[in-house]
Order: sequence, then structure tokens, then C-alpha cells
Amino acid sequence: MARQTVSLDPKVYELLSLLRARQAVRRNIELDWDEFFRLLLLRERRKGEALSWAYAVAIFVAVTWVLLWPVYIYAPTLIPLMWAVGLIVAAVSVYLLTPFALRKYKPFEEASPEIRGCVEKLAAEAGLRKAPQLTVSETEEINAMAYCSISGGRVCLTRGLINAFKAGKLSFGELQAIIAHEIGYLKHQDSLKFGLALSWVNIFDYFGNESVRLGEGMAKASEISEGWFGAMLAVSGAFTAFTGAVLLLLAKLASALSFHLSRRQEFEADDVAVELTHPEGLAAALEKIELLNQELLAKELEKLPYADRWQFQPRNTTWVDRLWDTHPPTPSRVECQRSLVAFLSGSGGKGE
Repeated sequence: MARQTVSLDPKVYELLSLLRARQAVRRNIELDWDEFFRLLLLRERRKGEALSWAYAVAIFVAVTWVLLWPVYIYAPTLIPLMWAVGLIVAAVSVYLLTPFALRKYKPFEEASPEIRGCVEKLAAEAGLRKAPQLTVSETEEINAMAYCSISGGRVCLTRGLINAFKAGKLSFGELQAIIAHEIGYLKHQDSLKFGLALSWVNIFDYFGNESVRLGEGMAKASEISEGWFGAMLAVSGAFTAFTGAVLLLLAKLASALSFHLSRRQEFEADDVAVELTHPEGLAAALEKIELLNQELLAKELEKLPYADRWQFQPRNTTWVDRLWDTHPPTPSRVECQRSLVAFLSGSGGKGE
């Protein structure tokens, strides 16, 4: 990018010069303006990462309060143990269980040098110690995802996304923005944060489902049992199933906080993507992904009998339903990027 000059208010320039001098004296180095602003950007990014972790931890504390409030009130000495269990469950889920469940996603060995080079370049610019492994999901859906393993991060592209790029429906700049968004997840360790927020939710969900299943089994057994034993089974089964239903309800309520974190992470990953590429590329990519997936859905509906009677209904039409969305509405994300484009192309982004 060509160098540009900007005009500053004399007082602002004086304060910036003083701040640069302080940084130079503290580090005992010669600090030119380029290096000074790099330090400011680095400090801002570290501050953002610290706030992101603080927000994720706050969500985790709120979730555990909803699910385990008696511990906070009656047994506060167990709180560290409760938090440790949540962290262990999150780490096992993110670094062991998730990659095992996604083992069907094979390495994208036929990826072009252009795409491989893109991943390596963006990972380096994002400050990742190691470029993520590129994998592929054999689905026609147009999408991408990032996940972790003990050996490092993964960026998975769907076959539909790859085919759309090869067919010219997505430009290389738009593909770059999509990959940069996924690298943003890895940079911020969002999988671990989200896993932490969901850890106790998953525990309650698991035991809730098992309790309901056990209660239903006991109820069926009571039907073929006689006398007091059958009655005891029926009562115990009803109580066990009710307990499981309560656990599932609590897990459902608490998960709304976790999914709020997920939606926030989407915007944070978008921020990384536009730093590595450009907001226009990300906005266009988001619009095209939604359009292409809607076209794919329409084709699938056409295969159904009486296709003319089917009508695609928008998902999550009420604000209550949207509490459990993993992603914010695409139009909101696009509008955010368009606003950045407008600012950069206006007086806020012009050199003088």
C-alpha cells in the first residue's frame, strides 16, 4: 500500500509525539513512527484478546451460577473444583472428542498451491505459530469451519465452497476472507472459550438425557411387574424422568448464555478477517454464501413430491428462538462490513 500523509490537530500531534518519546525511552531504542504505531496496534490487539477472555470467563461463571447456584451459596469451597472440572471437560471436548468426531474430514490433499499459500500467508499474518491443516468436508453446503486438535488447528472447507470457487461463483478475495475468518477463530482460541461456556451445559444435558431414558425404562419395567415392586418402579421411574427433564430444562436455559458468546465470537472473527483482507471481500463473501446455500436448499426442495407446495420458511423467526442461534444474522454482519467500507472510502479513510 502506498504511503499516505494525514493532517492532525497540532495538540493531537504533540500528544502522540510525547507518547512515542515515552515508549522509546522505556525501551531504550530509536522508535520511528511506523514502529510506534505497530506497538499501538499490538497493544490494542492484546487488550482486545484479554477482554475477549474475560468475557468468556464471565459467561462461564454465569452459566455455572444458573446450573450450580447452591454451590456458590452453600459450598463456596467447592467453587475452584467446579471451575476445574469445567475447564477439563472443555479441553477434552475441544482437543480430543471434537477432532475424533470430525475424523471423517480428511486432509485437503488436492488443494491448489494458491489456496495452500493463502492459508499459510494469512496464518503468518495473524501471528499463529503454526499454519492450520487444511481439511475438506464432502458436503454440497457452501461453508467453512475451524476446529482444534492436540497437533494443531484445522480449517475445513466444504466441497460446495470449493466447487463454487472453481466455478467462479466466489472470487479469490472472497475465499481469502472466508479462510481469514476461520483463522480468526484459531487466533482467539474461540473453540476453547466456547467449550468452556458449554462444559457444564453438556454435563447437565448428558445426565438429563440419561435420567429420562432410565426413568422411561423403569416405567416400562413397572408395567410387567406386580405388587409393591411394580409400584415402586413406577414412582421411581417418574421421579427419575422428572429429574432428567429438570436437568435438560436448566441446560437449555443456560445454553442461551453460551450461544450469546458464540455470536459475539463471530463478530470478533470478522474483525480478524477484515484486518487480514478487506471488509468489502468479507461482506461480499457472506452475501454469496447465504445466496448460494438458499439456491442449494431450493434445489433440494424441488426433489420433494409436490414441490410447488413447499415454501422455505426463515429459521428462527422470533427473538426467543434467536437466543439459541450460533451465528448472528448475516445482514447484521454484512451491514457492519459495509459501514467500514463506507468509512474507509470517505473522509475517514483518505490521506491528506
